[in-house]
Amino acid sequence: MSMRPELAYAWISIRASVAVTSAAVGMIAGARSAHADSAAALFDRANRLLEDGKVAEACEAFEAANRAEPGAGTLIYLGACREKNHQLASAWSAYREALARAKDPLKRDTAAAALTALQPRLSYLTVTVSERSRAAGLTLTRNGTPFDSTSWNRPLPVDGGDYVLVGHARGRQDREITAHVEVEAAHVRIDFPELAETSNPGGASTPHATEHTASSSLTLRRRLAIGLAAASAASLVPGIAFGIAARRNENKASDLCPNHNSCGQAMEANAAMQTARSDARDANVAFGIAAAAAIGAGVLWFVGAPVLQDDLRMSLVPSVAPQTVGLAVHGSF
Repeated sequence: MSMRPELAYAWISIRASVAVTSAAVGMIAGARSAHADSAAALFDRANRLLEDGKVAEACEAFEAANRAEPGAGTLIYLGACREKNHQLASAWSAYREALARAKDPLKRDTAAAALTALQPRLSYLTVTVSERSRAAGLTLTRNGTPFDSTSWNRPLPVDGGDYVLVGHARGRQDREITAHVEVEAAHVRIDFPELAETSNPGGASTPHATEHTASSSLTLRRRLAIGLAAASAASLVPGIAFGIAARRNENKASDLCPNHNSCGQAMEANAAMQTARSDARDANVAFGIAAAAAIGAGVLWFVGAPVLQDDLRMSLVPSVAPQTVGLAVHGSF
């Protein structure tokens, strides 16, 4: 049966379109398959690195696997890796994204539980900028990356480490402020000052001034120091009580047998003396614990202090010897 030329042309066009579409679908499917294989290879590599103890490299591999094929499971692994690498804010971000993506109830519950456990451990950095400083056309960078004004004046969860903020405005002198944030449960605030006017006639900014600001005075180590100080004070109470009991029993033994050569109540006196010795031993243990806790509190308080200058270094080391306890101070200025 013959076919009119216009119908034949239409039929050929339809078949050509179907062929092109099938080829395109095949290419897309092949690309997706290759993409999935790449993500799986990166995921396996990340797990091997983690087993070898190369945590930082493993985290980067998990990150690359998630970029290749985003998924809640990979994000949960990434969050756990970042947490193991002491990058708590990065871990929190990964868990949040995993929770948003998860459709499987188990993955959703896992991400939610991880977020709940991590929340109180996060450290925060707040950069406060006054309206007067903004009026100068201030722009900020944080560790070399533009720091948008929508993030000013609000606490942001950050990983532990040093943060360098640089302020810039036309006709003003650049200002650099560095702050250190502890890895866990720190709250650090930077009050960014108004930039000083430059004396350059052209209005270009001058080389910036550098300022180091202290991290939160109540760092994690200092909070531990407070806890040890409380433990030291608590240990003093039983120490004093045992000491008083020891003295009381010792006096009782002396009263029962004032004459050691002849005593009719020798058994009672010996029992009282034994009790006195036991109480004295317990008192010494309690006082020893109190002293050790006090030393530990002092060490943690000083080493946990915010660093104000790079050229000041000081360390305190407990010194324990028979009959003496103390602190050895080593420093360089």
